[in-house]
Order: sequence, then C-alpha cells, then structure tokens
Amino acid sequence: MEADDLGHFILIYKKFAAAENKSDRTIEAVTNAVSKFNIFLGDARSPQDIQADDLRQYILHLQQQCRWAGHPTIGQNHGNLSPHTIASYVRSIRSLWSWLEREQFIEINPFSQVKPPKVPVNITDPLNPEEVSKLLKIIPRNEYRGYRETCIILTLYGTGLRISELLNLKLLNVDFNSGQIKVMGKGAKERSVFMSPKNFKALMKYHTIWRPNIATDHFFVHEDGRKLTRTYMEHRIQAFTRQANITKKCTPHIFRYSFSIQFLRNGGDPFTLQKILGHSTIDMTRRYVQIASTDVERNMKSYSPAEQLDIRL
Repeated sequence: MEADDLGHFILIYKKFAAAENKSDRTIEAVTNAVSKFNIFLGDARSPQDIQADDLRQYILHLQQQCRWAGHPTIGQNHGNLSPHTIASYVRSIRSLWSWLEREQFIEINPFSQVKPPKVPVNITDPLNPEEVSKLLKIIPRNEYRGYRETCIILTLYGTGLRISELLNLKLLNVDFNSGQIKVMGKGAKERSVFMSPKNFKALMKYHTIWRPNIATDHFFVHEDGRKLTRTYMEHRIQAFTRQANITKKCTPHIFRYSFSIQFLRNGGDPFTLQKILGHSTIDMTRRYVQIASTDVERNMKSYSPAEQLDIRL
C-alpha cells in the first residue's frame, strides 16, 4: 500500500475517528463504503487525484448493482441496490472527504457539491400508545428478565433515547433525585433527558428490586453482569411483537421514532424535541414534523365543517 493512496488514508481515518469517540457503527459505515469505492477506482489512487466525476460514475455503477452482488449463498435475483443504500454510501464517502479536507490532507473537497441521489420518502407507520401497551402487557413482569425488558421498551418509547444510549447507560447516570437520565450521544455529546412519572417508577423498581446485585456499572445487565447487546434486544422485541400479534414493523429504533411522532401529536414543539433527541440540527427533527403533519391533512379532510353541509355540487 502506497503512503498516499486512498487505502492508507482509510486506516488513518479509523485511528482519528476512534480518538474522537465516533461510534463503531459510524466508523464501520464510512470505512466500508470508502473501501468499496476504492476497489471501484482501482490503481491505488491518491485522494488528491480523485475528482467529483469519479463519485458520479460510482453512483451510476451502484445503480446497476445487484442487491446481493458477490454474496456466496444468496442468489442474484433480488433486484438492484435501493436508493436508500446508495445514498448512504455516498454520504459516508463524502464524510471521509470532509475529514480529509478538515485535516488538510487535501486542499479542496471535490465532493462538496455532489449530492446523494434522491430517495423516495417512505413513511413508516409509528406505534401508537395502544399498541405499545398491548406489547408491554404480554411481557411477564414477575421475574427480573421480563421486568428488565419491560423497563427498556417503556424507556425507549417514553424518552426517545437511542437503543445504544440506553444499553450503554451507567448506574451513576440515572439520577432519581433530579429525575434525569444522562447519556452519551453521537459524537460523544452528553445530554440529559427527564423521566416521565411512569418511566421513573419503572426504572426505580428495576433498580431497587429486579436488577441483579452484581458489581458492574452498567444499569441494564444480564444475571451474570454482562451488558445487554442491541442484537439481544432486537430478538426479544421481535418475539414480543409476534406474541402480541402486532403486524407493524417493530425494532428498537421504532420506539424512538414513535416517541417523536407522538410527542408532536401531543402538542410538543420541534425545538424541544430536537434537544431531547440530541439532534445537532433541526433538519432531522423536521422529518418527524412532516410525518406528524399528515394528521392535520387527514383531520382536515374528515372533520372540516364543509363536509357537514347538505349541498350537492
């Protein structure tokens, strides 16, 4: 590997990103996308020699790629890569080039004006309070594991925390005196969220009655003290969803998504929601506002006084 080729800078990025406390998922997404881009470019290209048109050509290439190209066991008849996947790759590649410019490895970022391809807006149907209640009621709460899972789902839905933030939660960061939970969000940004009365009660009971009495600083743990993983909770939530006969998509992130929509429907404002969710800009929060606004359209069409007029047009 040459000292100035793209592969060399991928390795440097990994070290820089880890030192900046970027999440493992973020680092993996960026390095995976850029490594694939590097293979497409070939010839051990240096970042200095890569231009905007190279990324545009790569986008065209991705749009022709089979969804499972190169997979050893999955067939190649599942259609092309989705626009969402392609846009994600492009954002990750642009992220590395922004880093290269910021760290002065390159003078000008040629990708600053290359936009990811537009993706269709798919509105996921959020879980409503009745569905979350139905889900929680089928979980047995007379033993530590069931109460722990109830507490996790209730906290995800009641606070809008990310699953990673909740599973990494430390004992000392749950303050029952102030009623706040302190979490480390994306980009190593710390923030606090308040517990609602139901969240407070569930977390307090778990902490004082159901949490295993074991020497570990993580709040949610297995009986032997191991921290819970995202995969474990995904499997548990899927099992509960099937038992509750809920047909909507149900993942850990759906509870954060559903919290956001319901918060706005209940009268919460977008700027408070932005602070609760830990978004650095209002852009992501605005997406939730747009989804919640579909309620206005539906209600206007259904309940407008004009619809009560006895008139034939």
